[in-house]
Amino acid sequence: MNKTTSISLCLIAKNEAHCLTHCLTSVRQLVDEIIVVDTGSTDATAAIAADYGAAVFQFSWTDDFSAARNYAISQARGQWILVLDADEVLEPLSRHELVSYLQRTPAEGYYFEIISYLDGDNKTVNDYVVRLFKNKPAYRFSGSIHEQVAGSIQTSQLLLAPYTIHHYGYLPQESAIKHKFERNTAIIQKALRHNPQDPFLHYSLAIEHLQRKDFRQAGVLLESTLSRLQGTEGYIPQVLAALLLTKLAQPDDAGAEALFGNCLQALPDQGDLYCLYGVWLMQHNRWPEAAPMLAGALSGKLTMVTPGQVHCCLGDVYFFIGLFAQASEHYITAFTETTVGLYPLRRLLAMLSDRAALQACEPALTKVPPAAVTGLLAQIIQAGQSDLAIAVLLLSILESISARDLPRIISACGTYAQYLATLSPAHWPQPEIYVLLEQSSSKLLLQSRLLALSGGYAPNLRQALTADALQSLLLLAAVVQPSVPTTDPLTFWEGVFIGETHFAGQPDQAETSHTD
Repeated sequence: MNKTTSISLCLIAKNEAHCLTHCLTSVRQLVDEIIVVDTGSTDATAAIAADYGAAVFQFSWTDDFSAARNYAISQARGQWILVLDADEVLEPLSRHELVSYLQRTPAEGYYFEIISYLDGDNKTVNDYVVRLFKNKPAYRFSGSIHEQVAGSIQTSQLLLAPYTIHHYGYLPQESAIKHKFERNTAIIQKALRHNPQDPFLHYSLAIEHLQRKDFRQAGVLLESTLSRLQGTEGYIPQVLAALLLTKLAQPDDAGAEALFGNCLQALPDQGDLYCLYGVWLMQHNRWPEAAPMLAGALSGKLTMVTPGQVHCCLGDVYFFIGLFAQASEHYITAFTETTVGLYPLRRLLAMLSDRAALQACEPALTKVPPAAVTGLLAQIIQAGQSDLAIAVLLLSILESISARDLPRIISACGTYAQYLATLSPAHWPQPEIYVLLEQSSSKLLLQSRLLALSGGYAPNLRQALTADALQSLLLLAAVVQPSVPTTDPLTFWEGVFIGETHFAGQPDQAETSHTD
């Protein structure tokens, strides 16, 4: 282990026995010492930490996360401080790799990407947080809740490191969520008694209500926050985004559109604001106006949503306009990003139930990247959705034919036939369609073998393969289409936009610190 660069892990915890082991296992070979500050555990948290060689300190909880964080830092002897929470896991990283990176790219502190898991359906939100910084007395956390350290470090001395932390703290049951709301609001109210004009405290309280989907109260508090801002706060984009989000829950608000316009004028580089406005326009069936607004989102800074989610919205827009070729391109782009889920794939298949739409979409259907097929199949198999698995396998066949890659054509057709052979008509709402698909798979397999015998020089066979694969997609779409809403797009918008990591910005940096 390279001892010329020493690293201390600083972690605060309370009753984290259920997750602490995974956290410490992910970093034990990376750091020189582990500092765990226990704020009142009644489970085996302290014992588990000690088993990992941690120095465990007891700290009386004072409704102030920064106080606990800073106490932990004060016990550290390393040259660098690494901050994690017990419900987080650092992606595999070697000591040599990290030290080499620090030597190549010197800075006072580093942002890490935080991927937070929202539920069991592959929904995540991403954020960037300062989690590694030099151990200097001036570098300390501030804020009783949503505490941050970036404000004490010059912005020019912070860099984005290529490392990722996986956060699992947003997966609890409703009772735990309720407890967190009560705990956090109590802390904020206590702080407001001492600092009643602090805009960040008003903002933090608004976000607690936003997490509970109390959009009316969140909107009132966000308006209160705006009235107290000086105009230089680094978290203004998060305040405006949160306020606009409340307007999605109040689509009849007469002043909403003017507010969207003012926000975009004030912050023209914030892609999230364009996306929110685009979704609001979609809610009002203003599809032609929504398209350029969502395209603008892709050109700006996105933190609330991923590009794939924006492409998903664009797919819906073009679907309802009736521009199926453009819709298919955006849906395909969307589902190649694994964090989006299976919604765009289902929308695409529903659209293909119309033969004219199928023909318009054909060019896009032949361009699904092989890597996307692999990623999608993993999701679909886990979800046990055979109709979608068949669709992805057919898209794989179409792509391999378009690429004129003979080995992949044969492999894709063989895999498709093998998968269908594992299914049964009894599991299908329309068994006769399954029978037709199974017959088509035998035909595709035969045609691929004949193409192999010809050495690939048989354009008529390639055309026949393409036509039969498209026909199978048309059949499959007839099964999928009834289960997909066609008049109520974006029923998932709350899940897309609402996530604590989106909004817990700080006065000097848009940062979130995940708390115990």
